[in-house]
Amino acid sequence: MKLKSAILACAAACAFAAPAMAEGGMFEGALPENWTADVVAGVKYTRMQFNNWANDGTSSYTWLITYDADVQGKWKVANWRNLVDIDLGQTWTDGLGKRKSSDRLFWESMLDFNMTEQIKPYIGNRFETQMMAGYKYSEDENGDEVKTAVSSFMDPAYETQVAGIAYIPNDNFSQRIGFANRMTISNGYGFADDPDTDKFEKFKDEPGIESITEFKYSFSEIMTFKTRLWAFCNFKGVDEIDGLWENLLSVAIAPLFELQVGLDMAYDKDLDEDAQLKNMVLVGITWRWF
Repeated sequence: MKLKSAILACAAACAFAAPAMAEGGMFEGALPENWTADVVAGVKYTRMQFNNWANDGTSSYTWLITYDADVQGKWKVANWRNLVDIDLGQTWTDGLGKRKSSDRLFWESMLDFNMTEQIKPYIGNRFETQMMAGYKYSEDENGDEVKTAVSSFMDPAYETQVAGIAYIPNDNFSQRIGFANRMTISNGYGFADDPDTDKFEKFKDEPGIESITEFKYSFSEIMTFKTRLWAFCNFKGVDEIDGLWENLLSVAIAPLFELQVGLDMAYDKDLDEDAQLKNMVLVGITWRWF
């Protein structure tokens, strides 16, 4: 009940901020002229409750809190860009209980040097982890559920230092390629461990080549599509490639409400030798800051 009350409180706060959001952002105009920002927070909640319902149905609820920020400062010598993505969500289904539906803490900071208008050397840093514990679910011989922890906050965590050359012809498209040193931190669940050694490693250092392709397009004032393709190749060989392709279509159906359709594809050999796929359709309260 406490969680449900907190979500309703967030929704109420967003509703009171409606006049500011309708003008394009609560803090629009607060940044200096050389800064741009695209910052959106959101709360999504769905609930289905069945009691003595003649037709088939299963009671369930889902909540999701998101924060997506793209902030950039521009100067004559260099541009500084920061990306922040925070997603936290959970689903409850009658008979199954609670399951984590979304959990991500992501921060990327890039400094582009204005060598030319379109070609820019860059350096940067990226940090990724999760906030809640992750579990694997199975059944014992009596059919009772067994919940086994497989991940937690900072386990795993990924810290990446990057340096390379970026091609940025306009504000909608960019292509980066360069050297990356990806570090994996895992104190208890073995994400950094080398199975070929007797010692349990808690830290893994992987130098390699990284590519990031980004594209964003606004069909209108209410509809925006953005895609980001990230790939990392360990110097050990091409079979050590990791990748993440994120796609999101956002449609503002009212000043306070937004429809989001997303499709993510990921591959990480250390986690699973098969590709991972996630798709979503969400409608909820949106709080635009800028």
